[in-house]
Amino acid sequence: MTERQIGASGVLALWGVLAWGVPGCAEDRLDGAARLVARYNRVVAEAYRAADARLVDEVAGPAEAKRLTALIGVKLDQGLALDARLESLTVLDSVAQGEEVRVTTDERWTYRDRRIGSGEPVGDPSTDHYRLEYTVARPADRWLVMSTRFVAPPEVGRTAAPSGAPARTMHGLPSLPVATPREAP
Repeated sequence: MTERQIGASGVLALWGVLAWGVPGCAEDRLDGAARLVARYNRVVAEAYRAADARLVDEVAGPAEAKRLTALIGVKLDQGLALDARLESLTVLDSVAQGEEVRVTTDERWTYRDRRIGSGEPVGDPSTDHYRLEYTVARPADRWLVMSTRFVAPPEVGRTAAPSGAPARTMHGLPSLPVATPREAP
C-alpha cells in the first residue's frame, strides 16, 4: 500500500465496505484496516473530549480499551478532559500478518487539557508528531484496534503536564523517552 492522506469525510464514505471481511480480498482488508485506524483516532479523541471511556469500546479490543479507560479516568479524576485534534493522518504502510493487519501511520495532533464543566484551558497546548503502528484484528464479529505502539520517538510540543507529571500523548504513551519504540507501557 502506498503512502496516502485520509480525509475525515472520505473515511466515513468508505467505512461501509463490506468486502473487507471476505477471504481473498486482501487489498480491501488492508484498506479497511487503514480506515479503522482513522476511525479509532476520531473516536478516541472524542472519548477524551467527552471524558467518556465507553466510546472506545466500538473501535478498541479489550486490552486497548482497558488502557484507554484508565487514561481517560486519570484525566477525569483530575477534573480534566483532553481536547485532542487530529491535524493529519498519513498511512505509510499496511501489512497483513496472519489474522492481523499492522498499519503504520504518520500523525500530527494538537491537544490541550480543559476543565470539565467550564471548558477552561489548563496548561499549555501541545502540537505533537507521531509515527505509530496499530495492530488490527477481528477477535469476534468486528475488526478492532488491538494495540498501538510508537515506531519512532514522538515529537511532543510540551514536556510536562499541568500537574508537573510527565506529559502523555493522546494515545496515552509517554511523551518523554522513557520507553523504547517497541516497549510502550
